[in-house]
Amino acid sequence: MKINQNQDHKAHLSFSERGWILIYQGSPLCDYKTDYTDVMKVVSHYRIILPDVTWNGDMGAWVITNTIEEITA
Repeated sequence: MKINQNQDHKAHLSFSERGWILIYQGSPLCDYKTDYTDVMKVVSHYRIILPDVTWNGDMGAWVITNTIEEITA
């Protein structure tokens, strides 16, 4: 599946070596979380529906969320 790298999402997850964070309209809604489960608690709190892609801050690119190794590790 090819990902449009120019897409802009109102809300999305981002991850990097610092951890996971929820972004809404360009601003973080929480501090960095060490794992996916913790950041999903924040998503649930705000009742946000996420796109199927996540911003990989280390690569500077969108990636398909369910293929990220950190989720399954």
